[in-house]
Amino acid sequence: MNQTGADGGGSDDPSLSLGDGSGQESLSGITNFLQNGGDAGKVLSASIVGLIVSPVVAVIDVINAVANFFAQPFNNAGDAIGSLLTGLFEAPGNLLIAGADVSETVLRSVLGETLAGLFAFPVTVGLVMIGLYAVVRYLREDETGDVLPGLPIDVPTDIFGVEEEETIDE
Repeated sequence: MNQTGADGGGSDDPSLSLGDGSGQESLSGITNFLQNGGDAGKVLSASIVGLIVSPVVAVIDVINAVANFFAQPFNNAGDAIGSLLTGLFEAPGNLLIAGADVSETVLRSVLGETLAGLFAFPVTVGLVMIGLYAVVRYLREDETGDVLPGLPIDVPTDIFGVEEEETIDE
């Protein structure tokens, strides 16, 4: 080792730099190292270690890729469940907040400043409940006819020569 200064402060040993690992930069780095007084044994030992270590690194990369391949659906499922829960719980709250803001604006123009803030949220909740009631009422599947929805009138199909199958009402 060459040391500079009387206090033993720095080292003048050249460093081995292989750049980004491409062939041309690796050869340039080795050439510069040897030209600056580097040890050829150091280059040879680094090359041998590299040859031994590179297959191990490649196997580790393959194992990591396979593990990521099988783990990715579970990661995506977790993200999807998180989005579902966010949609189920945050979206109705955001709807109520937006509805309360709109209701307050409308009530402010009709009732004035003071009463608008008091009635905005109850009016919005009432509108949401009426909407839910309409959906539940629709889903009850009351028996209707085949002419118009909601009217229990059936068109007689036996006039046209088509016989209806008898169904048992549940």
